[in-house]
Amino acid sequence: MSWSDLLRRGTADPTLTFARMKWTQPGKFVWVASRNSVMAPTGEQYPLCTTVYFKDADDVVKPYYPSMDGMTETGQ
Repeated sequence: MSWSDLLRRGTADPTLTFARMKWTQPGKFVWVASRNSVMAPTGEQYPLCTTVYFKDADDVVKPYYPSMDGMTETGQ
């Protein structure tokens, strides 16, 4: 699956999770979070962009910024 496929599928179904074939530690995966909004200190609401999140093997979640290798990897 290409990076574009992941983004399309994950945006269409936010319950899907994905993992790279080369991640050998169990528990690592990414998902595409639905678009949301955030309240600024001024009280105004602003839209957030769709974000891909990464859960690492230590159960820490952070935005996922794939390397060029990650974006160009293809597989099943």
